[in-house]
Amino acid sequence: MSQLKGADELRARLKAIQGVFRQTAPRWQRATVAEARRRVPVATGATRASLRAGPATSMKASVVGKYTVNFIDAGSVAHNEPRSRRRKGRKVLKFNVGGQTIFRRKVHKRAIAARPFKEASAEAGMRKVDLLRVLIDLWNKAA
Repeated sequence: MSQLKGADELRARLKAIQGVFRQTAPRWQRATVAEARRRVPVATGATRASLRAGPATSMKASVVGKYTVNFIDAGSVAHNEPRSRRRKGRKVLKFNVGGQTIFRRKVHKRAIAARPFKEASAEAGMRKVDLLRVLIDLWNKAA
């Protein structure tokens, strides 16, 4: 019975490349946040400021922001918004327009066109990390 030549070196290399994601995830997150902040449409700047690196594990990493980021990226359809406050047992919407108080039972929200930026930002972040170069370096250093 013969032994596989180079088995120990192969095991060492395979073990080394298991950590490639752990090393590259924080860099990917930083690069993606920078790209997303550059690409997101800005009205007040609050959405841009909310973008940040989210939790990361050894298997996945994320970039998070305000809930409205999803509506900017994917858009929305026109809809009536019945969200309201209770006022003496009745549901009423109350808001001020031009110094005048207006009460409504519902408000029609117009459709919002999609302005996708999330996927392009993630891909640009991945290109900046150069995952393949990191993988090759880990493979070469292990043996």
